[in-house]
Amino acid sequence: MKKNYFILLLISVFSFSLAYAEPCPNGGGTTSSGGTKIFLSYLPATSFCVNRPNTIEVNGTTTFTLEVASCSETTSVYNLTSGPAIVGQDFTITSGFDSNCSYSGGTLPVDKYILETSLEVSPNPLKSDNTLKLSFAFPVKANISVYNITGKRVIQDNISNQENKELNIANLPNGIYILNIATKSATAVRKLVVAR
Repeated sequence: MKKNYFILLLISVFSFSLAYAEPCPNGGGTTSSGGTKIFLSYLPATSFCVNRPNTIEVNGTTTFTLEVASCSETTSVYNLTSGPAIVGQDFTITSGFDSNCSYSGGTLPVDKYILETSLEVSPNPLKSDNTLKLSFAFPVKANISVYNITGKRVIQDNISNQENKELNIANLPNGIYILNIATKSATAVRKLVVAR
């Protein structure tokens, strides 16, 4: 009888850990600089850095390690730690997620990666101020849009070759919004919370 309880306990623990394994990211790719980095993209508010695997195995032979400093809500970067670099644009992540994750045609434009990883939005959530500050690692020329939860554009602005931009959002009521920043070659999206 004790044996049956023990087996049941093992099955429960195994099932529980599988239920909470991280699912495959929404998109993935490598840079055109030799396949030594993998960039994985996530939809906003679907995954958190602490839940992502520290190491992943690609094509069954190559190991990549999470670059913790560049991890964000929508992006993770993995650096080559052992094995051959990825050749071409097609690859499969064979361990680290709840199933195999296959990506094809996945060479990411450098502009998109830089825009995604360099964008800082503060304060977020916005609790007392009426000004939202956007910061980039380099001068950006882009269109800025803020959408409410129903998809209606409530703010439209632009930034012209600047590293910083302040948006006046005094007219926005409390709620959740989507901030969209679009250049000619890339788009960055962030969730914005107004809770005054």
